[in-house]
Amino acid sequence: MKKTKVVMLTLFVVVLLGGCATTTVRKRPAFTIEELPTHQTILVTTGDPGIIQTVLPDLADRSERISVVIEPGDEAYPLNLEASRIYGVMETTYSRVAMNTALMWSSKTKKDAHEDASYFQMKESDLELYSPRNGKILFTLDDYPAVYQQFMERDEEILPPEIAERMKQSAIALYAENPKTFFDLNLGISEEVIRQSESILLLFEKGEENTYVLNAFITMGDEKKAKTLSQMVRSGYIANLKKAKQSYVIAELMKMFLLDGQLVTIKGITMQKDELFKILSGLDGLL
Repeated sequence: MKKTKVVMLTLFVVVLLGGCATTTVRKRPAFTIEELPTHQTILVTTGDPGIIQTVLPDLADRSERISVVIEPGDEAYPLNLEASRIYGVMETTYSRVAMNTALMWSSKTKKDAHEDASYFQMKESDLELYSPRNGKILFTLDDYPAVYQQFMERDEEILPPEIAERMKQSAIALYAENPKTFFDLNLGISEEVIRQSESILLLFEKGEENTYVLNAFITMGDEKKAKTLSQMVRSGYIANLKKAKQSYVIAELMKMFLLDGQLVTIKGITMQKDELFKILSGLDGLL
């Protein structure tokens, strides 16, 4: 009987310790767009080879995507990039060893050893970066160890998978949840409307002759606010067309501005490349 109790106790301890071990194992971060935070931040991503070539010519041939997180430092509108915390991930086909070795020997960088996370500092800018795993480069304009720790402490994906996939399929995409500020897109959207929205998703596709086509999806706090936004954007767009002395057909415009409950959809807004990059100005060197 005594021997049976000992066996049972041993089994209990093994099971208990096994269960504890399982609960304390933390999933290693993948350093992908799905792990980037979106609550009151602005996420910008591109997989466009032409844009990557412009931004990172030395790595463009083996770079697949750049994703940037902007954490506004205040509620100024339009977004004040200088007061924001900026970091992100570049996805490449380089191995971790190859990338870090290249950064180690580059004349443009210096290594900064840190007790939690080592990284490289660009000598002529505030950019800090390191490859924490194969195919991924984590970068920031301030405090690499703190950003790295954010990834290590994250237990689950932050960006909804369905949103991530839609963003990956676009030339340039922006997303924010419960934003307090945003870029001024010249669509007649006021800062009050921005702060009343639950989420903003902007998908830009390449158009013809240096243009991009915008499809926007804005979810408001309630249906009344969504209806007001839909009317506001449509009126603003028509006013811009009249100012530019461009002809338009009301029936066609109605197809561009759709309302479904709390969701306002804006389809097919054409933007000049220079206009879009002016909106995103300040992200040059990162996006």
